[in-house]
Formats: sequence, C-alpha cells, structure tokens
Amino acid sequence: MARTNHADSNISKERFSLAYIRAVAAHAGFYTDEPQVDRSSIDGVLRADFGRGPRIEFQAKATSQDIHREDHLAFSLPIGNYRDLSQEAMVPRILIVVLMPQERGQWLHQTSRELCMRHCAYWLSMRGQPPVPNTTSVTVRIPVANIFGSEQLSDLMEKVERGELV
Repeated sequence: MARTNHADSNISKERFSLAYIRAVAAHAGFYTDEPQVDRSSIDGVLRADFGRGPRIEFQAKATSQDIHREDHLAFSLPIGNYRDLSQEAMVPRILIVVLMPQERGQWLHQTSRELCMRHCAYWLSMRGQPPVPNTTSVTVRIPVANIFGSEQLSDLMEKVERGELV
C-alpha cells in the first residue's frame, strides 16, 4: 500500500466516514446527499421517501484517537462546527463521529464472504447548546448509547417525521 502524508490521511478518513454513513443509511433504507460545498458545517443530508420526506443534516468527523470514556466519547469539535450545529435550524442537524483504527490497513477487512468496516460511529444532536467562550474547539460528550446504526437512524427519522426534536 502506498504511503500517504498526514493531509492525505485526513482526506481518506473523511471519505471513509462518509462511506460508513452511506452504508448505514442504505441498510436502513434511506438516502444520502452530499452538497457540493460544505456550508454551515453540513457534510450531507440523510433523507427518507416516506410520509413528509423527513431529513436530517449531518456533519461527519472521523478519528483514530482513543476518545472513549466510561459512558461517553469526549470529542474535540472545532468551534465553528459547534456554533453551526447548536443553532436553531429548520432541518435537524447531528454530528456523526466515526471511530477508526490507527492503522489504515485495519479500517476495512474484505473477503469473498464479507466486507467489515471498523470500528463504530456515534451521533449527537447539539441543538440548543449554549454559546461558549472557546475560540478554537469544544469537547463534546457523545453518549456511548448513541450508536449510529440502522435501527437508531430509523428511530431518528421517525421522530423527525412526527415533528419531534432530535
């Protein structure tokens, strides 16, 4: 495998995280759209084709750092993303953090019988979080119960369809 520099590695992590999110969405029967330009910290939109067509906008992040704590993940989020994701919006917004192995060769395992993407993704709604005085980043606490999986995404979409806050 060719060596990549740090910038290439970050781009690869970003692309992997988006592929992970698309795979979960497809498995749950939903669609993903990626805007041409990341505006207002929106990397993509999860959407359904039932009812009123619920949608959830998301910011995708990926990390291979050990951010696990006892009952949550402690993720350092750039302040601009924090501000964008915590403001009131017509369409619900969530942060999705994909945890990945340190070694690039371990991100994915493929055989003729399976394709395994490692490790896991978690989501967080920051709607209504208070402004903070920070200037560079904010450590957000993502409950370990907030796994970004097919069932959980279906539950989120149902909430959005019913007009409930996410």
